[in-house]
Amino acid sequence: MVEIDILARLVVAAILLWAAAAKVVARDPERLEPYGFPRALRTPGYFGLALVEAAVGAALLAGLSFAPLAAIGLGVLFTLALARARARGFRRLDCGCFGSKEHRVEVLIVRALAFTALAGLAFFPLEVSRPSAQALVVIALVILAVAVVALAALVLALYRQVGLLTLRIGPGVALELAEEGPPLGDAAPELAGLASSGPELAVFFSPGCRLCRQLAPGVRALGREGLAVRVVYENEAPETFERWAVPGTPFAVQIVDGVVVAKGTVNTLEQLEQLVSIGAERVERAAA
Repeated sequence: MVEIDILARLVVAAILLWAAAAKVVARDPERLEPYGFPRALRTPGYFGLALVEAAVGAALLAGLSFAPLAAIGLGVLFTLALARARARGFRRLDCGCFGSKEHRVEVLIVRALAFTALAGLAFFPLEVSRPSAQALVVIALVILAVAVVALAALVLALYRQVGLLTLRIGPGVALELAEEGPPLGDAAPELAGLASSGPELAVFFSPGCRLCRQLAPGVRALGREGLAVRVVYENEAPETFERWAVPGTPFAVQIVDGVVVAKGTVNTLEQLEQLVSIGAERVERAAA
């Protein structure tokens, strides 16, 4: 006899432990923004969720009786959170459970429901008769056929992504256009949190922006290195976006002593660092 509930426990535990590890490695609390988390609660909420996932996964492996119910609760929580994000207008999300890749919210909801159903199987003891040798051969052939089809699909997807990557390779420096953003050499527009003293960086993000989420850890790293950084989200301060004439996101403006010295659309941390360097060079040339 095959005990389905034990198999389900092992699979659900593996999923939760994998998801927790992926979150710890990514260290990107801004992924909680689409779900309506206040900024002050995103970091503790993000790592708290990873801790809960790891704890429930470990409890499932240990065979604790409450663990399947806890996993079901997590599945329901994931489903409701995704439904809320969809209601807020988000069409694609990177849930952060299995690496950095966006999916349609509807797909993520179906995936969360499937996880909940699997956790339900882990809760109810269920045994089925072991299949015959002939049935096992047929099952193995079906699995091999599915694996071949999946491998072919992955190869085609990889081929397509290589072509897209070639097309998407951006410039090595930030895209700086005179008509976009505040004029160079002018006083920076009003923005709460700017000291107008010394070098500062204003970075503009939008919710649901994949490049913004990828750039966010680098922006925080610049702040830890001593650069005064002010991050503005479009959904939280649309009037600021209008006042600063932000053309799109991610967009950054380097300010020194309250004066705009560099600006541009940035897609990578390298471009952002180059923008800061360009601003510093302009200030040095002006002082010479």
